[in-house]
Amino acid sequence: MKMNKLFNVLCLISLLTFSFISCSDDDDNDFFNSVETLPTDIAFLDVNLKGGEISGELTWKKPINTSELSSIVIYASNDGTTKEARIDEVSIDKEKYTVEARNYTKYLLLVPKNKKDVEGSTFAKVEITDETGNNVVTDLTFEDTDYTKDKIAGKLSWTKASGYINLSKLIIYTSEDGTIKKDKLAEVNPDMEEYTIASRDLSKYFIVVATDAENTEVEDFAKIEVKDAYEVSGVYILNSGKMGNNNSNISFYNFLTTEFKTKVFESANGTSLGDTGQDMVVYGSKMYIAVYGSGVIYVTDKQGKKLAAIESVKGDKKQQPRGLTSYEGKVYATLYDGYLAKIDTTKLEIESQVAVGRNPEYVRAANNKLYVANSGGLDYNTPLGYDKTVSVVDVATFRETEKIPVVINPDKMAVDSEGDIYVISNGNYGDIPNTLQRIDASTHKVTNVGNATWMSMNNDKLYIIYSQYDANWNQVVSYHVFDAKTEKMLTDKFITDGTTVNKPFSINADPVNNYVYIGTSDYTNNGDMYIFTSDGKLVKKLDTGGLNPAGAYFASWIIR
Repeated sequence: MKMNKLFNVLCLISLLTFSFISCSDDDDNDFFNSVETLPTDIAFLDVNLKGGEISGELTWKKPINTSELSSIVIYASNDGTTKEARIDEVSIDKEKYTVEARNYTKYLLLVPKNKKDVEGSTFAKVEITDETGNNVVTDLTFEDTDYTKDKIAGKLSWTKASGYINLSKLIIYTSEDGTIKKDKLAEVNPDMEEYTIASRDLSKYFIVVATDAENTEVEDFAKIEVKDAYEVSGVYILNSGKMGNNNSNISFYNFLTTEFKTKVFESANGTSLGDTGQDMVVYGSKMYIAVYGSGVIYVTDKQGKKLAAIESVKGDKKQQPRGLTSYEGKVYATLYDGYLAKIDTTKLEIESQVAVGRNPEYVRAANNKLYVANSGGLDYNTPLGYDKTVSVVDVATFRETEKIPVVINPDKMAVDSEGDIYVISNGNYGDIPNTLQRIDASTHKVTNVGNATWMSMNNDKLYIIYSQYDANWNQVVSYHVFDAKTEKMLTDKFITDGTTVNKPFSINADPVNNYVYIGTSDYTNNGDMYIFTSDGKLVKKLDTGGLNPAGAYFASWIIR
């Protein structure tokens, strides 16, 4: 009987214990299944910009009900359901955790654990984007604004990386090969999209590289090749050559580098300039070259590369261009058969012509009019003789409105700041000498100023050469300066340092640095070009690289 009672008591205790344990497990599951025990607002931003790795700050809001919880266990998972790798465990009161660099997994799981050290069967999770490839800035541009050769300065611009918020900074380097970083130029915030490069020596590349949250430079970077923009400023010398020999050419003297190049047109185009280069004009981004003997006006860029060859024929003969000028968007050319042509500077063709006098030479523009020197040079030995007029052509209507009488055989022309026209008439090479005249801008009254053979105007100073021969056929040359403002001769001895210039052939004044260029010719050997300051001191003497330097023409441009 006692044994039966003992057995019954033991059975009852076992039953009660089993029932208690079973009830405890059910209570745990019920507790974990409540959303109040799960973290909320989970966020993770990968700041590790290396592909296949993640790191960064994991944040969340702790569960609403933490009474039975002790911690949060963080797992890595690739499918969002399986706990694959335990990362760490943090106190239930924590709301952030720094994930150190590790292999990429698609999810992070946050599993609550209770005070009995039991992990819940439900958990919160966050999907991860592997931030890679967006750490490099794009659309990198740089334009050099320091126009000194082998110097650069300007604004380096880019579009910020799409993942710029993961970056700590951007570093700008120079590079010589586009791969190896050389000089560090700057560190800037990752949200910036431009940086101004101060003037410095030329580098072939700029590199922009980002650093991650740990201030470590990422592997990839953006780069841009630097194009050195520099100014070319100098003078083109047109060598006419000998008529009929097809040996005209152009040379160039660079003011900034003192480099001298010959046969610029031939080098740029692989062909000769032609026969008897007569005149040039530099206008806008182009140069216009009148080649009289070849009957063509070449249009080139400022480096001599041919853009067009303008030819015009009347009857069965080419019209031969002689003098050039530019005005109000057009270029004008005298044609030796008695016409003035207007050139469209966009289409690069002659758009219209107007008849003027016989054998027109120079043309100049002032007062909305074009003034054309009609020489009649081809009629010197005929009953007609030389012409002795200057045609006035209205720019708007392109019609001749007047012929102004001057000394016979007018040729060279210049204009002062008030619009007065200066004309040199060559006379008859006998009893009528070379004569300098001024045509009043308003009245067209003609006044004799003196004698001159060549001239060039700059800042209302007219630089004059007068060449004549004595009874023994010795050339006698004088150099004058005339003030167009006061209408007085300033000096008859322009050259002040004793330099002797034999056989002058042309004169041009440079409006940029106020130098005066005097070309010489003996009709047999290459000409010389003497460069003087405005007060008559020799700066340099150049072999022009060709026969009969017709003039010096000034140009500047930017090479990019």
